Amino acid sequence: MRKTVAGKLTLLIAATLVVFFGITTWLNLTIQERAGMRILRLNGARLGDMVVAATREAMLHNDREQIQKTITAMAGQREVERIRVVVKGGQIIYSTEPEEVGRILNTREEQCIGCHQRARPSETLPEEDRARIVDRPGGRVLGITQVIHNEPDCATAACHAHSPEESLLGVLDINLRLEPYDEARRRSAVDLLLASLVGILAVLGITVAGVQRMVHRPAQELIRETDKLGHGDLSARVPETRNDELGTLAETFNRMAHDLEAAHSELLGWAQTLEHRVEEKTGELERAQEKIVQVERMASLGRLAAVVAHEINNPLSSVVTYAKILVRRLQNKELDDECRENLEYLESIASEASRCGEIVAQLLSFARRGGGEFVAVDINQVVDRAVFLTKHKLELAEVSCELELEEDMPTVRADSGQIQQALMALLINAGEAVEKGGRVLVQTATCVEGVEISVEDNGPGMEPDVARRVFEPFFTTKDGSSGVGLGLAVVYGIMERHGGSVELTTAPGKGCRFAMVLPIDGPGSDNEEGRA
Repeated sequence: MRKTVAGKLTLLIAATLVVFFGITTWLNLTIQERAGMRILRLNGARLGDMVVAATREAMLHNDREQIQKTITAMAGQREVERIRVVVKGGQIIYSTEPEEVGRILNTREEQCIGCHQRARPSETLPEEDRARIVDRPGGRVLGITQVIHNEPDCATAACHAHSPEESLLGVLDINLRLEPYDEARRRSAVDLLLASLVGILAVLGITVAGVQRMVHRPAQELIRETDKLGHGDLSARVPETRNDELGTLAETFNRMAHDLEAAHSELLGWAQTLEHRVEEKTGELERAQEKIVQVERMASLGRLAAVVAHEINNPLSSVVTYAKILVRRLQNKELDDECRENLEYLESIASEASRCGEIVAQLLSFARRGGGEFVAVDINQVVDRAVFLTKHKLELAEVSCELELEEDMPTVRADSGQIQQALMALLINAGEAVEKGGRVLVQTATCVEGVEISVEDNGPGMEPDVARRVFEPFFTTKDGSSGVGLGLAVVYGIMERHGGSVELTTAPGKGCRFAMVLPIDGPGSDNEEGRA
């Protein structure tokens, strides 16, 4: 059977109580016995004084009959066993037992040894030595010895029984039965033992109840909750209702259980979100793959654009030139209705051929990998120039343009012309995206990667599906007459050649924010080789 701490503590306290109360009871009985005997001796001495005083008058008149009557009357008390008077020489002259009158006592008897234990008998006896305890077969007896001195009024009495030279006349010997005292002492001892036993039981009961309440129950509750926790019930908690060590233990247990529950919940959360994380990583890989495909597509398209641009640029230039010459000639003459209609056709040819030329120019710009010089560039100056060149177009569209340029911007190694071209493309797109009265904000700032140029508008924003494709070549949300979708692709290519990046932040109804980030030191060695 397993022993509990409460049981061990109860046994220890019970043993301590038994030993403590046992020693206390023994000390009390010993002290009580000593005090009782001291009181008996004192009372016996007082009784001797009373007997001497009671017989004094009769002794002064040498009235033997009265003396005998007095001691006989006193011997009638329940506790008094015997009273006798012994004169010098040991002869008994008065006694409550007539048969011993005249008997000579031996000096070695217990009532004589108190005075005759020395070579010369003492004529005085201290008060504490006047009483003695004598054990007899019938029970204990308290013996009292009272010295009778030859006082002046006794020596001058009419009886002239004793001469003045005698200082000691005899002794008064009294024996008191101690059965009543012993019985009272036994009863007192029994009562004291019973009181000690009741005290032990009471204290033990209170101790057991206290140990059960303060130790056993909290320990059992802690064991029970620990067992629950060990079997996987992480909601196990111990009530924190105490402010002692067990309360601290309960608080520590609850904190441990809470931490385990939190860790378990976190593990479950990780298990539940693992699939989502895998899907996210898969999506990131797919987006990275799409980016690679886009880069390869743009590279292939760039090579194709370079070939096509060179092949059609000269014929288009001829078509535009001759069409404009014919338009100029016909505008200076009076024409009939049919000629005017032909003039409109020529103007349309010149306009569309010019638009084709613009497309070819954008293709050449998109496809160009060389050209330009990478030098230290003041970004704020480039931004000022680009805003100046597009400000007229923005004002015609009734769009305001605000500048927030950070002072003391570091210079970057870049092609200022290409950066200006990319910024102008973003400004034109922003001006076309907002409605009349709209706003375009251009900002520059330093960042961890280098410097940042941002163009932000308060237009309608973009849907997520549209925002993912804005940097693809020939992707556009405008109508066919407004553009061919190469502007943002050109921006993307310029940032790539500079070793930087361009990021779009948008949401439906929240406008768009394009941020171009350029490194301080310009493109790396790989890009340099690509441009060579």
